[in-house]
Amino acid sequence: MLTFDDARRVIEDHLREHPPGISGTLYVSPEGFEDDTHYLPVWGAKEFLVDGQDAYGRWDSRVLFVDKQTGEVTEDMQTLAFDKIDAMTPVKASE
Repeated sequence: MLTFDDARRVIEDHLREHPPGISGTLYVSPEGFEDDTHYLPVWGAKEFLVDGQDAYGRWDSRVLFVDKQTGEVTEDMQTLAFDKIDAMTPVKASE
């Protein structure tokens, strides 16, 4: 089973292979969410997530789930996955 630290690395690799159309410096937060089957790392522009610069905020509603067993990344839209996301609990990286 993957840890949240593993899931963050999976997302970093995935986003390097499939670069998102965002402005700023790509950043995967040490905080995210989890349920029994998936992790939901928070990612976006460092300038938005860390520095709070609204101009770098994402507007795409794209979420990337990481399967805890396989490490497979699946993509969904935040609005379509709202119930799943709403039921998730916060998780923090140990690194």
